[in-house]
Amino acid sequence: MSAQPLPAVRRLVTGHNSQGNAIVWKDNEIRASQIGHGPFLTPIWSTAELPPDVTTAEDLGLVDTGLANKGTICRIVDFPPNSVGKVHRSITLDYIYVLEGQVTLTLDDGSKTKVQKGDIVVQQGTMHGWD
Repeated sequence: MSAQPLPAVRRLVTGHNSQGNAIVWKDNEIRASQIGHGPFLTPIWSTAELPPDVTTAEDLGLVDTGLANKGTICRIVDFPPNSVGKVHRSITLDYIYVLEGQVTLTLDDGSKTKVQKGDIVVQQGTMHGWD
């Protein structure tokens, strides 16, 4: 395991008070955790179903959802330099926005596409990996 080079993320979650007015319900910092020797994951929010329950009193950002569910998952994924990901298939619609650095998208047809800062990938349930 390596040290997470990125700072904690400040997460603000809105909700409603007992009078029905909008409030900032959660205002906290969330740190990433590393999966084995792979990427660091920072969970932001998730929902178990669509449409989501927007009245929940549970902090859904800290629920371990695995890689997929029947709702939504928002997380930050940080790949350490020189990390190698396995090609896998997730039956999900993923939106990948590269904030810093670059990563290589590998597909099962053998193609490798460099994805750099500012690029966005829409991954539609395909066999893919990240290097």
